[in-house]
Amino acid sequence: MTILLASCGFQLRGDPSVGLKTINTSGAGGTLLEIRRILATGPTKVVPTAKEAEAQLRILDEKREKTVHTITATGRVYDFQLRLTVRYDVLVPGREQPLIEPTEVISTRLITYSESAPTAKEAEEQLLFKDMQVDIAGRILRHIAVVKRES
Repeated sequence: MTILLASCGFQLRGDPSVGLKTINTSGAGGTLLEIRRILATGPTKVVPTAKEAEAQLRILDEKREKTVHTITATGRVYDFQLRLTVRYDVLVPGREQPLIEPTEVISTRLITYSESAPTAKEAEEQLLFKDMQVDIAGRILRHIAVVKRES
């Protein structure tokens, strides 16, 4: 089985390599912390200033939303939709145009509501937002890697 997978080019996704030796990150939010954590395990070094970096990743905005998704026939909330939206861009020093124009990435999850366990559901909600941050961080880094390879 291993030989078949290796011969077809299958490879586990793993942590993305962005194709940069150095990068500066700025902004706020949990997604930026996840990006830094992922980069710390790879070959790209996070530097403190944009002048030292090949590129600068800026998290422009990170927004969490929780909206009612489904209501039961009795008018009670059945589940909520959690939504995490992150806007970012990537600048290259000495280049007028950004490497990546301001881009928005969205991740959504559904969570059922329980009146009998509100504390547990709140903890589950926080775990889902953390999972969405990890997901978006990986998507941003893969986007940077693709754009860097093409440029």
